[in-house]
Amino acid sequence: MKSFVCNNESARLEALRRYQILDTPSEEAFDDLAFLAAQICNTPIALINLIDANRQWFKAKAGLNLPEMPRNNGFDSICMESGEVLIIPDTLADKRFATNPLVTSAEFGVRFYAGVPLLAPGGEAIGTLCIVDRVPQQISPQQVEALQTLSRMVVRQLKIRRNLVELVSIEQAVLLDIVSDAIVVQDLSNKILLWNKNAEKLYGWKSEETIGKQSDELLSTESLTQHLEIYQTVLKNGFWQGELHKISKSGKKLIVESRWTLIKDDHFQAKSILVVDTDITQKKQLEKQFLRAQRMESIGTLASGIAHDLNNVLSPILMSVHLLKAKSRDPQINQMLSIIESNAKRGADLVKQVLSFARGIEGDVQGQTATRQHTVLQLKHLILEMRQIISQTFPKSIAVYTKIQEKLLPICADSTQLHQVLINLCLNARDAMLTGGTLTISADNIWIDKTYASMHIEATVGAYILVKVADTGLGINKEILDRIFEPFFTTKELGKGTGLGLSTVMAIIKEHGGFITLSSCVGKGTEFQVYLPAVNQVPMQLLEDIEIPIGSGEYILVVDDETAIQEITKTSLEKYNYTAITASDGMEALAIYAQYKEKISAAIIDMMMSKMDGATTIRTLQNINPLLPIIAVSGLVTSEQVPIDKTAEYTAFLPKPYTTQELLKTLYAVISH
Repeated sequence: MKSFVCNNESARLEALRRYQILDTPSEEAFDDLAFLAAQICNTPIALINLIDANRQWFKAKAGLNLPEMPRNNGFDSICMESGEVLIIPDTLADKRFATNPLVTSAEFGVRFYAGVPLLAPGGEAIGTLCIVDRVPQQISPQQVEALQTLSRMVVRQLKIRRNLVELVSIEQAVLLDIVSDAIVVQDLSNKILLWNKNAEKLYGWKSEETIGKQSDELLSTESLTQHLEIYQTVLKNGFWQGELHKISKSGKKLIVESRWTLIKDDHFQAKSILVVDTDITQKKQLEKQFLRAQRMESIGTLASGIAHDLNNVLSPILMSVHLLKAKSRDPQINQMLSIIESNAKRGADLVKQVLSFARGIEGDVQGQTATRQHTVLQLKHLILEMRQIISQTFPKSIAVYTKIQEKLLPICADSTQLHQVLINLCLNARDAMLTGGTLTISADNIWIDKTYASMHIEATVGAYILVKVADTGLGINKEILDRIFEPFFTTKELGKGTGLGLSTVMAIIKEHGGFITLSSCVGKGTEFQVYLPAVNQVPMQLLEDIEIPIGSGEYILVVDDETAIQEITKTSLEKYNYTAITASDGMEALAIYAQYKEKISAAIIDMMMSKMDGATTIRTLQNINPLLPIIAVSGLVTSEQVPIDKTAEYTAFLPKPYTTQELLKTLYAVISH
């Protein structure tokens, strides 16, 4: 009975490709089958021949030392294309083949040929099993039947081999997905061949979006020169390791510890490159904060010494001016002495700021260290006093507002130094609002818990007073945000600023055991957040425990692509009697909500996610359930950028980093409405 043969060339080539057999080393199982064919038919040559688009490639060969030949040479293509057994007892006696190069050449001199097509399960002929002799001969029906049996055994062996390869590939894929690193395999032209699950998670690109694409076009931010240097190092040494700056699908900038390893084939030729990337973005940010703190400390030590010497220079000048003024009766000379005195005093004020930055205390013009006057005080009075000064001295185009929480806890501080902090921040706000705007000073009791402390290197668990100084001015470019607290760094024109204002502010706040953060948006304004430790921390902690609302087992959907934030938020919610369900992206969140929509009482959604962002997720959920309570959270965007109804009582925005108290109070507020 004749087998069904598929004559579609593309289907045939695809069937051959699926076996992943071409250009692989010799294997004993196939060699044995070729040897058996030669023995059964008593011929010196037997071949297992796999035929692709342009060549005949010999997987196994007995009696012939040739790896491949062009597709149209010989008789195998004819046998394969016919799909039937082809027997040529004497090639010279057959007019069809008498002039074939394999027959007429002295090297081959083929006089006898018998071939059986190799048929894949779908009927595609992918090659032949053939026997060859240099003398004419006959072949018996039993030998033909044996060849057909061997051809089926060859196909079965191909299937077994493919299944083993696929099994190994699956096991390798599972192992690759278990590791926490992003693993990418690319060929020598940077084309991506493999992309594991953690690469999807880190960079946001799905595997099917990356396979076959150029890796440097998708991810890399390094220069072409740097990339070529890495590539050449890998080819030369077999390995490269270093830090690279990359970018995710959502545009998020990442820093990775990247390790490149050259992969070679069985013939020790370079085949591909294995790239293992470890996300160290957060680690580098913490290092940056730590190094900045060290740099500030070093500059402070240097500045303290310089200030001391400057005081020694300025003190005799100021004292001498008074003596000279008393002796002189010449108006012109007195005018010159007044100029000298004014500039010397300006220099003395500058020295005071240097000392205040260096040690967090005031330094007098004689170079003596002032004593610390830390007393328990109420910050409310300083803020109200500051509002009065600002109202009288700032342009009328700047509106000033204060928001002070009732029963604001006291702090232990030097009132003069805190006055200096407030005036410096307010002066910066004034200078940022050249055409007018709004300046708001607020103060609130807050409790910094482990959640917040884990997100900020300088924070510790405890009660704080949070003072915010916000303006609606020009804003600060993100390129210089990390430098604005450095001494002598200023963006103001020459003569209009010393660059010591904010560095002095930071030094004073650190001297008081606090810390300072800021957020800014170009064209919208800047907000400084000053955290100062409150005095009575124990009552504040008890108050916190009393005020935090307890859940009633409500299901809360937590959507965030940061595993650490997922886990700490889930733990915090469950501690206060909520049931948390987590999702790593918007798509997963929608699937979970579809399954549990009757149970889920609210959703907490991060705005910046790689696969489906928070804005899209929120809009989709609101289309499903317009009344679903939603809390949008983000450390980058502002509440104005969140696609929620600001007037609705069942939606809210919570900026990162947030405390457990802030989260639970916000959650209670949206659920209760």
